[in-house]
Amino acid sequence: MNRADQLILSIPDDAASKLWGVDKGPINVMIHTEDDRDFNVFLSASKGKLFFFHGWSNVVEHLGLTKGCLVVFNPVDPTTFKLTSFVDGVSRGSFWTYMLPPSCNFYVIPQCILPKSYDYSSNDVTSTVMIDNKTFNVSMVMSDGKVGFTGGMDVIVSLFQLEVGCYFLFTKGFGNFFYLKVFGKNGVEITYPDVDVDETEVAPVDAENEVEEQIHGGVTRFVRMAGEDYFRIPDPVSRMAKLDEGLKDLTIRFLHLDPPLQITNGTRRERRSKGRGFRYALTSWKKFMKAARIKVRDQVHYSFDENEQVLSVERVVPYVSRSIVLQCYTSLKNIFCIFISVCVSKKVVSAEFITAKVVECWKASISIKVKEGI
Repeated sequence: MNRADQLILSIPDDAASKLWGVDKGPINVMIHTEDDRDFNVFLSASKGKLFFFHGWSNVVEHLGLTKGCLVVFNPVDPTTFKLTSFVDGVSRGSFWTYMLPPSCNFYVIPQCILPKSYDYSSNDVTSTVMIDNKTFNVSMVMSDGKVGFTGGMDVIVSLFQLEVGCYFLFTKGFGNFFYLKVFGKNGVEITYPDVDVDETEVAPVDAENEVEEQIHGGVTRFVRMAGEDYFRIPDPVSRMAKLDEGLKDLTIRFLHLDPPLQITNGTRRERRSKGRGFRYALTSWKKFMKAARIKVRDQVHYSFDENEQVLSVERVVPYVSRSIVLQCYTSLKNIFCIFISVCVSKKVVSAEFITAKVVECWKASISIKVKEGI
C-alpha cells in the first residue's frame, strides 16, 4: 500500500465483480483482524470504482500499517472479510514477495519463518510447495547467508504462465511444507482449476565429456570430468533415482577416500534450453568437491546402485596439465643424460638398469609435481 491507501483503499474491479456482480456493492462491510477486532467500514463509489472509505483509517491505525505493507482480504461472506496484514513482508507463519524475473530465481525466506533447529549451511533441502492442491518440489539453498527457494520455482512460473509483477504469498506448514497463493498485478488471487501437473520428463544427458556407460546388475558406471560450477546427473541415473517423480536427497559414498565417507546431497531441477523436460543436477557442487577432494578437470569415476539408491565415487584421476607433462619431459631428458653419464663412467651399460632408473625417476617427478599442484 502507498500513503493514499492509508485513508482510502481501492477495491480491484475483478474482486468487486466476483463478490457483488456488476451492480454496486453493499453500503458497508465488516473487517475482522487477526487479533479478533472487528471494524465497520463503509464503501464509497467514484468513477465506476469502489473504495474502502469511512472506517478504513481506523483499521490502518490499529494495525500500524504504513507505506509498503501488504494487506490480504479473505472473504467470509459478501460483506465480511478476514484481514491479514504483512509488516516488513511477514505475518506470523506467512510472508510475501514479488515474482522475480527468470534471471533472479532466488526467493529469500525470512529468518523468522525457517525452523530454528535446522542448519541450512551444511545441506540443501527439498521443500514441498502446494498451490491449488497441486504439489511441487522446490529446492531451498543458502546463498550469502540467506536461505531461499530456487530450483523448482521456475517450473511453477512456467506451468502457470505467470508474469513478472505477480505477488507470491507463502504460508508455512509442517517442516518444509509451504502453501502458495499467487496474486496478479491487479491484486486479485489467481486460481488454476484446469491446470494439470504432468510428470516432468527427464532431460537427456549433458553429453559434454561423456564416457560410455556400463550397466551391470543394476549398477551404472560412468565417468565425468569435474566441472567448476555444477554436476549434471546422467539421464539413466535420473530415471533410476526417480528424480522425475520428485526431487530428493541422494546418499553419496566416497569410496576413493581412506576411510570411505558417506554423506547426503540434495538434487535440483533445471529446464532444458531446447525442447520439453528438465535435467537434474546435484546441489552445493563446490561443497561436494571439497568433501570428495576433487579438483576441477579431474576425471571422476562414478557408479549408481539402483537397488540401494546410492551414488558412489569410486576413483578420482587427477588432471595433469600440458605444462606438467612438458616439465616432466624436460626433467626426464636431464635425468636420462645424468644416468647415461654415470653408467658410462662406472662402465654400467645394462639397458634394463638404465630403463628401470629412468622410469622410477619419471614416476617420482610426476608424483611430486601433481602434489604441488603445478
